[in-house]
Amino acid sequence: MARAPRDRPAALRAAAAALRQVGYAPVALRERLGARYPDDIGLLNRAAAIERVRAARDPLATALRLCALEQEEDASALARALPAALVRDCVQARWLARRGPRLRARLRLDPHADLLLLADLRFRPTDDAALGLPRGDMVYPPGSDSIMLADAVAARDGERVLDLCTGSGIQALSVAGRAQSVLAVDIGPRAAAMARANAALNGLALEVREGDLYAPVRGERFDLILANPPFVPARMRGPAYHSGGPRGDRVLRRVVEGWDAHLRDGGRALAISHLAVRRGETIADAVRPWAKRFAGRVVVLVLETGTPVDLAAAQSLFALDDGFAAYQREVRDWVAYLERQRIEQVALLLLAAERSAPAGVEVVEAFQRVLPIPLSHPPETVLKQHMRW
Repeated sequence: MARAPRDRPAALRAAAAALRQVGYAPVALRERLGARYPDDIGLLNRAAAIERVRAARDPLATALRLCALEQEEDASALARALPAALVRDCVQARWLARRGPRLRARLRLDPHADLLLLADLRFRPTDDAALGLPRGDMVYPPGSDSIMLADAVAARDGERVLDLCTGSGIQALSVAGRAQSVLAVDIGPRAAAMARANAALNGLALEVREGDLYAPVRGERFDLILANPPFVPARMRGPAYHSGGPRGDRVLRRVVEGWDAHLRDGGRALAISHLAVRRGETIADAVRPWAKRFAGRVVVLVLETGTPVDLAAAQSLFALDDGFAAYQREVRDWVAYLERQRIEQVALLLLAAERSAPAGVEVVEAFQRVLPIPLSHPPETVLKQHMRW
């Protein structure tokens, strides 16, 4: 008889402990797969990443294939990383799925710092029944922008923290060890449930509310507000983690506009997002109207810039499943859409704010130059130079 759902957190915590024991951590992704971040492995280089560990039989290679590369594993091979009894518990908890002698993960499990974070699969269809989670839009795994934001946060003891668009919960859980309390919000029921599951998995206290941005915290103020909102200029309605309106700023704009009502005096805010810049417009032109009622200072770090073609190419990768001709058509459709929107540049921004005088918006170039050796400071260092943190 299957175990009750209440045993799922215990099974997952035991699996996480076993994976950590064999070295499943960010350093393993770098050294064994050549990836700085989990989403460095995409459709174009996943086959190469699999080849790096295809023939390896050590427990860490097995964990990498199962959790990061979404490969099936023989039960006998998986036993090198997870004891057989624990595998049975994880199958009953609906994290692992069994097909004959082979098993696969129904959710990814990505490492970040000391955390292990569940999220929906990237290279397979979303498993709606995984872990007993509610159906809903895909919960995207922590990407490079999420990790840059988490690394940039200078956490302080005793703060009350709000994490908007929480997704897997990476931002909220990264500060949970020092904060007095952390409240995470997401509009998607599946994302809210995933964040709760990740809090339980990592043994951290986290309150999660389901709703649209500040609606679940109306009238409340915080010491720190974090956000990694959806940012893609939307040609059509897409998943919640993805679509940011016609020019990609619909959610980010509302995040910034809510800072004044929800930050305490001296409170801070950090948000990371892409911004599509129209012809004849600067980044400052786009951001200043959002912050016009904010009683404080906003520093906008420009981390990367690209062209509409760069964005079109990245957003069209899924079409490769249908061949290169389909990919080419998708790229052209995206470029045509962005041209109609008069978009000429796409920038990756880290917005930092403090509710204190003097007020204003400052744009700072903080491009990350790393070849052949690091030639620039990381975002958290640039923030220290421009903010009183």
